[in-house]
Amino acid sequence: MNLRPRVSEEPEINVISMVDIVLVLLLFFMVTSSFVHQSHLSMQLPKAQQAAAGEPKSPITIDLSASGQVRMNKQALSMADLARQLKALAVKDPERVIVLRADKNTTQQYVIDVLDAAQEAGLTRISFATLSNR
Repeated sequence: MNLRPRVSEEPEINVISMVDIVLVLLLFFMVTSSFVHQSHLSMQLPKAQQAAAGEPKSPITIDLSASGQVRMNKQALSMADLARQLKALAVKDPERVIVLRADKNTTQQYVIDVLDAAQEAGLTRISFATLSNR
């Protein structure tokens, strides 16, 4: 009969593999975030105190420059073409979200024209893109 007390070994947590995984994830996010391209129009977005928490999935992105140039999903359009394409998209998915990226120097009339085209198409879920004030 063995009456000697057992020597207990302290468990170790190997953090080296965890650090490797974190570095690989960091590298992955750094590389993929560089592929996100903004619009090709030169725009200055307005600032907001509270930015939106997350982006909706598969939004319709409409860029509106200060001079009234319109791009939908990076394709230049006239206001009439925009209204036609929005109607076609609304038939497929009436719950689709529109993200309006308007230059801060855009006149209200251009913004109202885009909002009218969206409402006429039946798309009522509209979000305005802003820069975070942080």
